[in-house]
Amino acid sequence: MKANKILNTFFVLALAMFLAACGTTDSVNPDMGNGSSDGVVEDEVTAVLEQMDDDLYRYTVNNQTEESVTFNFTSGQRFDYTISNADGEEVYRLSSVSSYIQALGEETLEPGDKLEYEFEIPPLDLESGVYTITAWLTPEEGPKYEVEIEHTIE
Repeated sequence: MKANKILNTFFVLALAMFLAACGTTDSVNPDMGNGSSDGVVEDEVTAVLEQMDDDLYRYTVNNQTEESVTFNFTSGQRFDYTISNADGEEVYRLSSVSSYIQALGEETLEPGDKLEYEFEIPPLDLESGVYTITAWLTPEEGPKYEVEIEHTIE
């Protein structure tokens, strides 16, 4: 009789744990989108790169889904950007001139939250012309949410 009571209790606990776990997840595979967004797109994680001032830019990743999205990083670096000339040749990369702490980290975006990173283009000896700035997240896995914008040097 005692064995049946223990067995029944175990069964009820196992069933309760199974039912509690149904429909839940620890991570989300966010929609990769098209890499850019000119407006609000529901049910997607989107990225925008906008010019704030002459050489000041803001890279934003928006969670417009109904679930949390977690990005895991292998260092203190959260994003990177490059500047490329009209021929597509890379003339500057932030991570090539920066150092980052070597520590695991994560950023979690709750529904409706965003990550924002502002950066200033350093003084570079570049010829006049139109350049492309490309920014992206640097998570260990998953979408990078790469976006680009033109930058003109007169």
